[in-house]
Amino acid sequence: MKNSFSLTISLPAQHLLTFEAKRVRIPAIDGYLGIMASRQPLIAALGPGLIHILDISDEEFWLATTGGFCEMLDNEAVLLCDSLLKPADVKQLIDKPIEPFYHKDTSKMSESMKIEYVTKILVQKLKELKKESEEE
Repeated sequence: MKNSFSLTISLPAQHLLTFEAKRVRIPAIDGYLGIMASRQPLIAALGPGLIHILDISDEEFWLATTGGFCEMLDNEAVLLCDSLLKPADVKQLIDKPIEPFYHKDTSKMSESMKIEYVTKILVQKLKELKKESEEE
């Protein structure tokens, strides 16, 4: 059995990435959902949150999305995201203090409010990862 699958990440009308992954954790609207190789077919709506990717070379990647859809079929996963934030998009915020935030119901938020929300989530995660690497 194959231990990886093809992962494609796209925005509307824009293909961003395609590569092999071992696992992905996505923010489905009902909570986080894990995807691994040879998973049964799946279609899921994405909510605002973090996408955690482990590629075939065991490197971890973190992205943030405001929503979208995910499809897994025949060992190929496609994430069609409404918007996508990469660590490079928020790196200038990592060393700055951010106000504490709490997970919120995002169903009534505008797209710009969702982007601000997931930016804070991604910055917080990157700060945690930076702190862990400094402690090692």
